[in-house]
Amino acid sequence: MGSSIGITAGIALAFSFLRPYNSVVYAPKLKHADEKHAPPPIGKGIFAWIGPLWSTTEQDLVTLVGMDATLFMRFTRMCRDIFLILSVLGCCILIPINYTKTQRYPGDKWLGHITPLNVYAEAHWGLVVFAWLTNIIICGYLWWNYKKVLQLRRQYFQSPEYQQSLHARTLMVSLGP
Repeated sequence: MGSSIGITAGIALAFSFLRPYNSVVYAPKLKHADEKHAPPPIGKGIFAWIGPLWSTTEQDLVTLVGMDATLFMRFTRMCRDIFLILSVLGCCILIPINYTKTQRYPGDKWLGHITPLNVYAEAHWGLVVFAWLTNIIICGYLWWNYKKVLQLRRQYFQSPEYQQSLHARTLMVSLGP
């Protein structure tokens, strides 16, 4: 955990120091995109990229990077949230159950006490309840995100940009089997 946090912080700091001086690499769309599709202006400060990162909405993302990229970012955010919630719940529910209900043997390591390796009988109900809770959380997240995706897609398909695009009026006819 410590090395992952350290490497992540190192990458973020390297990006923060390199970004202002390498706009060709980190902001090529500024030169080539029209005003509507250009990303928001970012200052030359080291952490100036954080403000636009937090203030950009999903509607802006659809315009700037497209529908597919916006949905991919929504999906990764959903996976992150599910993983975070299930990790916290797993640590708060499963570890205490496994630690208190494990059958102790001589020479056991501490890791064996927090896993369900030596847990027997009625303590398994905690695992079953947690499995059901996991399913409910995942289904709830999928349902909630699918509603948002459907809303985004409807807004995108009704937008003038999509309605006037050539690919919205093109039909592929395939001859043969």
